[in-house]
Amino acid sequence: MPKQAMENLTESMFYLLMALARGDACGAEISAYAAQISGGAVRLGPATLYTLLARFEKEGFLTEAGTVGCKRYYHLTAAGKAAYDGERARLQRCLEDAARAEITAPASLTKGDVRDETSQQGNCLPSGPLPVL
Repeated sequence: MPKQAMENLTESMFYLLMALARGDACGAEISAYAAQISGGAVRLGPATLYTLLARFEKEGFLTEAGTVGCKRYYHLTAAGKAAYDGERARLQRCLEDAARAEITAPASLTKGDVRDETSQQGNCLPSGPLPVL
């Protein structure tokens, strides 16, 4: 089944919505918040930031809240909040799955496991001589 647009958010999209989930903000405040909360790992440059703001406005995730001087402030809509909450839940499920996978990984999949190839089930090589064609 093909994914719908905006079904899974990129890291930049997620941090932008995270910033607006705290309240109305201008582009510079959104960018600064993303860098600060991520410890500098997420940097929203002007091209990325304003492309995403326009896209989110078109999708109905945010609206312009007003301007102060030359700064435009943005407001997260109910649809934007739902997208943010949905992505948080999806990421949380991924983390829980990863944690569960680490706990329940069979011994044969643990790091450093070396097994005798002849003892592996499902070996693709025939056990006897090869047929002559």
